[in-house]
Amino acid sequence: MKNKTNVFRNSFQKGGWWNQRSTLEKSLIVFGAVAFAAAIAFIVAFAVTYNPDNPDSENPEEEVCTSENCIAASSRITSQIDASVEPCDDFFQFACGTWMKKNIIPADRSSINMFGVLRDDVEVTLKNSLEKESNEDISAVKKIKDLYNSCLNLTAIENQGTEPLLDILTLLGGWPVLEPSWNNPTFDLSANLVQLQILNLDPIINMFVTTDFKDSSKRIIYIDQPSFGMPGRSYYLRGRDDVMVQAYEKYGVELAMNLGADSATATTDIKDLVDFEFLLANISVAAEDRRDSEALYNPGSITDLAANYSKFDWQNYFYDIFNMDGVGLNITADEIIINRSPSYFNLLFDILENTPTRVKANYILFRLVLQRAPYLTATFRELLVDYNKVITGSATERDRFRTCVVYVQNNVGVGVGRIFIDETFDEDAKSTALEMIENIRSAFFELLNELDWMDDSTRQLAREKAEYINEKIGYADAILDDVYLNKLYENHTYDPHDYFNNVDSDQRRSIVTNLKDLREPVDKDAWSTNAATVNAFYSPQKNQIMFPAGILQPPFFHKNYPRALNYGGIGVVIGHEITHGFDDSGRQYDKDGNLLQWWTDDVIDRFKEKAQCIIDQYSNYTVEEADMNLNGINTQGENIADNGGLKQSYRAYQTLIETMGNEQRLPGLKYNNKQLFFINFAQIWCTNTRREAAIQQILTGVHSLGRFRVIGSLQNSQDFAEAFNCPASSYMNAENKCYVW
Repeated sequence: MKNKTNVFRNSFQKGGWWNQRSTLEKSLIVFGAVAFAAAIAFIVAFAVTYNPDNPDSENPEEEVCTSENCIAASSRITSQIDASVEPCDDFFQFACGTWMKKNIIPADRSSINMFGVLRDDVEVTLKNSLEKESNEDISAVKKIKDLYNSCLNLTAIENQGTEPLLDILTLLGGWPVLEPSWNNPTFDLSANLVQLQILNLDPIINMFVTTDFKDSSKRIIYIDQPSFGMPGRSYYLRGRDDVMVQAYEKYGVELAMNLGADSATATTDIKDLVDFEFLLANISVAAEDRRDSEALYNPGSITDLAANYSKFDWQNYFYDIFNMDGVGLNITADEIIINRSPSYFNLLFDILENTPTRVKANYILFRLVLQRAPYLTATFRELLVDYNKVITGSATERDRFRTCVVYVQNNVGVGVGRIFIDETFDEDAKSTALEMIENIRSAFFELLNELDWMDDSTRQLAREKAEYINEKIGYADAILDDVYLNKLYENHTYDPHDYFNNVDSDQRRSIVTNLKDLREPVDKDAWSTNAATVNAFYSPQKNQIMFPAGILQPPFFHKNYPRALNYGGIGVVIGHEITHGFDDSGRQYDKDGNLLQWWTDDVIDRFKEKAQCIIDQYSNYTVEEADMNLNGINTQGENIADNGGLKQSYRAYQTLIETMGNEQRLPGLKYNNKQLFFINFAQIWCTNTRREAAIQQILTGVHSLGRFRVIGSLQNSQDFAEAFNCPASSYMNAENKCYVW
């Protein structure tokens, strides 16, 4: 072959073949080549722009986008679609079927989805930056790198063994399970809960400082029922013999034994403390019954608490907490406390009175061990993996660098956001996203005027609230200021060889920061997440929407994408967050972020009727891998936001097309841009989920699983049915459509 190629090439180099052709032959050859190329180009263009089933195919003159971004988007969309499925039969399977076949859940994950894929990319970007040596790092970045490196330093972690945790347990009076003869007649539960609060742990009473829901300009103290060792209250309702409960108890026994307990004592003591935790879970209130913010707002003084729950020393409890090192606030008996769970506290203290001291002491320190054990040696990380196999389905530990990146994101996130911005963010994305927010807000106003269940006075107030929504895009400008960052972290000191105590310092600092804020005014302009976060948020107390740089990436967004993809991606997310201001929870807060009934009773009743339709619809969806139905009550807020966001973003996109004309089409696809809007919307929710993770999401989550976020929203969308010409009898074109916004 080599010789033949050389001979052929040489004949051209010598000019023999071409020079032997006549002028007429040369002309015919050139003409034929040009004509052939033109014919191929026409066929390709026709195939791209014409499809007999495509509503836009009557416009074959529409231009095709051939930019690098359009080609990449077209390739991505094609690679995920299962073209063997009819869109009107099962749009999720149609849009995501091939993606689901190709994307097997990694052993260290409980699920895989587009958010997870983006987070993986962000983690790699941050890894590369955090591991890059530089003499030009500012002080704040150096400290973040020290923290990250301490997490990576598995040798130092192994060398420390269990000593760091055992030292803390000793300082707290000892964990009884490690001491069979433990007997502390002076054990004071209140004093011990204060010590655990200093460590940022609240196993029996959840006490915290946050915005006063009825005066969002200031902060106030709240008490509430606690979280539990298992993922949520619903796990305890499955019964003492449930496999997940048994795994939890087994995990506790193994933790105790690896810290020095003998098998018999560990087995008995852990069983007793799990029984005690069951009592606490049973008197706590279900999430379904905690959606009325007014019912959760029960103010009273410390004197009132002492009168209502006299078996607990409230005065010293609050005094000692707010006088811990670094806080130093004066708390008197007149201090107002918001009780978010009166029914829990009504029953709690009788249970505590009837519970042996050893069990109470074991339980509260068990919760500390649960929190801190994952920061110990490989043995303890392996115990957690075994437990998670049962709870989430994941079977291995994550890559260490990912664990460490996530830790620094969660604990020094402002600085990590700066590192991420320096590496990746395109400033032009801000202006494009801001324009989209304004267009989608305008669409919300249009749809607001079309609602038949809202009266005019409430409609005007709703419009004002939407106008007041404060948008945050990309990152806080302050993170670009080196002086600001260095000041923010001036009291942070990290030893690159002592991960456990770095974590301990972070936990203590976190609670001190929270408590010190009590007397500080609320900065409603402040960001409450970091720039590298792959998510979006709405804050009812700030009436604020946030879209960090981490989510302003494909498939959600690209400044050079066709608008159909951006509006089907981040546009729906923008609409989703706006709608959160008007879902079953957000509607309870006014434009200034204050808990206030600003709707008439009649409008509230009609809203609840509309919301009930959504609740019933989603409650009827069965998650096959879990053999359970969705919880339509707990997910109603997110489902309302999904439906509203889709409708608003599509309306905004339609308005743009009417104003600016049709945009270029993606190459190689038979779908028009309206259809691509819905395809990209569906593909941002492509997901594979393990059975255990699906159960956890149903029992404890506020979001529906990805499949039903797509199916539920589109079954309610007349716009979707028209875009894909779905027959009235098809699964995706529901006869009875639910809508709220």
